[in-house]
Amino acid sequence: MHIFGEKTSLIYAIMASRENDTGDAFIRGINRQNIQHWKVMYRHYYAALCSYVSRMLDDMSEEVEDLVQDVFLAIWNSKRQFASQDELVNYLYRACYNNTLIYMRNNRIHHTILSNMEQPEAWDDSDELYALALQEELIRQLHFYVDQLPESQSRIIRLRLKGHTWNEIADIMHVSLNTVKTQKQRSYKFLSEHLSKISFVLFCMLMGGGDKI
Repeated sequence: MHIFGEKTSLIYAIMASRENDTGDAFIRGINRQNIQHWKVMYRHYYAALCSYVSRMLDDMSEEVEDLVQDVFLAIWNSKRQFASQDELVNYLYRACYNNTLIYMRNNRIHHTILSNMEQPEAWDDSDELYALALQEELIRQLHFYVDQLPESQSRIIRLRLKGHTWNEIADIMHVSLNTVKTQKQRSYKFLSEHLSKISFVLFCMLMGGGDKI
């Protein structure tokens, strides 16, 4: 998504502005190898990490899942401690990237490296790699909270993200434009309360402001 143009500084700001209350409890549970917290981590990050790895491997499904699962197992077996949720997210994506790169080198998948990495040497830059991981995390957050909306509101948001105008959404859902407006306002209120301020701004950018309702 090219909307994240100046991604490094902007995405750092997103993560810096995230509330820490639930994050602190969550990371303590991960460090203590609490099964319930690990289930939450797996549920929240597994699909996003698979998506991240699949872009590097041209969607080689079995290999993708194996590589991601190996990262979770390695963390569990090492009993690694994380100071914050940001550090955990950073580690998950870095580990998946490193595992995938080793796999590609071992299996001589040179065409995949060349086609998926426009500038291979740039991937050694930790800031850029971290920014890409946080970009993926932002997208995960958006999907996570959109999934929590009531069905009608969630559908409106998803149709909008697919590029439909508000009038088209009203037609597709067989409701009035005023109904769409009301549901949109309610969904925006919910998302503004749950996303960080900068994440919500980026969400609004993704939704577009070209045809106001």
